[in-house]
Amino acid sequence: MQTGDHRLLKNINERLVLNLVRLNKIISSSDLVRITGMQPSTIFNILKDLTNNSLVLNLGKGESTDKGGKKPYLWGLNHEAAYAIGVDLEIGQVTGVILDFSSEIVKKKVYKIANFKTLDELVQEMVRVVNDIIRESNIDPANILGIGVAVAGIVNSDSGVLVMTDILPDVNVPLLDTLGKALPYPVMLENNANASVVGDKWIGVARDSRNCLNVLVEVDEGVGAIGIGFLVNEELYRGSSFSAGEINPSMPDLHDMLLNVRTHLADGEILGAYDRSPQDISIEILIDAAKKGDKVAVTFFERLGYQVGRNISRVVAAFNPDMLVLSGDIADLGDTIAAPVKSVIDMELLAVTSETVKVVTSSHGHYSVATGAACLVLSEYFRVPTVRLTNGSEETVQVN
Repeated sequence: MQTGDHRLLKNINERLVLNLVRLNKIISSSDLVRITGMQPSTIFNILKDLTNNSLVLNLGKGESTDKGGKKPYLWGLNHEAAYAIGVDLEIGQVTGVILDFSSEIVKKKVYKIANFKTLDELVQEMVRVVNDIIRESNIDPANILGIGVAVAGIVNSDSGVLVMTDILPDVNVPLLDTLGKALPYPVMLENNANASVVGDKWIGVARDSRNCLNVLVEVDEGVGAIGIGFLVNEELYRGSSFSAGEINPSMPDLHDMLLNVRTHLADGEILGAYDRSPQDISIEILIDAAKKGDKVAVTFFERLGYQVGRNISRVVAAFNPDMLVLSGDIADLGDTIAAPVKSVIDMELLAVTSETVKVVTSSHGHYSVATGAACLVLSEYFRVPTVRLTNGSEETVQVN
């Protein structure tokens, strides 16, 4: 075996072991040997290297099996080994999240911002947000693996070009290159719905899904939009021009949706207080009211769910996913928003399609995009290297 081949094999084995530790939270040396089929000495050397690099921790000894024998050593990730930052860039606000090495959220924050007119203004604001959230989290900047940035619009994640977005008036903006020069960390750029589906797969409700549809619903003042992210055979699918999921649906904004329930506001236990000032109702107020059982707010989201269902039903029919995840602020509503979406799908699709798709909400709510953006960084770090086979094809060892 050549030196290069040996290094690649060593790297593959280390990533396999590291992923098994990540997925199992706590795992014994004997289980690593059993699952991987590697020699105990190989596992010992890998764990030694990972420990020396402060990536895993020896957690002591576990209990003996029913058959007795030596107590196995237990291993877990070092949560403080490294961190990933995720940024969700929207009109009027930036949401930041920091995940530790085990993908736990250690900091999250929403920043209200002015709209951008130029790329320089956007980059300056991004630098400010990143520096602020790092400072508030009290983590060592040297331990930051990278920053994932998610943006609404068409994003060429290969070149880092923001092809089209409502956030800036220009097209084909070299956002990745400009951010990379302004920040001292590796930067990844992705569409917001794509980032969200990565987060759901990495640490969310879609962990066991193979073909997942993530529907990012945004309803606010002046905003009514749906973004769709596709996970095909557990891999992110962007399309040939990076515009998969850009269906450009006709969605009402918050003001237009409120018109549907305007005459019933007085009947709301909570929204009744806004009968004479409906302009003061924000999406946060509506969500909170619905969670507390306000019947007018519940009706609002039932109608929104039907609207979303009608817009995406044909996409669901064409894609035939095993799971549909609703993400964004509305995800906090759970079945209140998921049920009407599922009812439309059941009505409009063939039973063989609708019966196999599970409609759920993201566990990350408003932070689903920023969390997914951080997961982009972690998933890239933990990725098992691709092996080139003798026939010229490539194969990646899978860790599920």
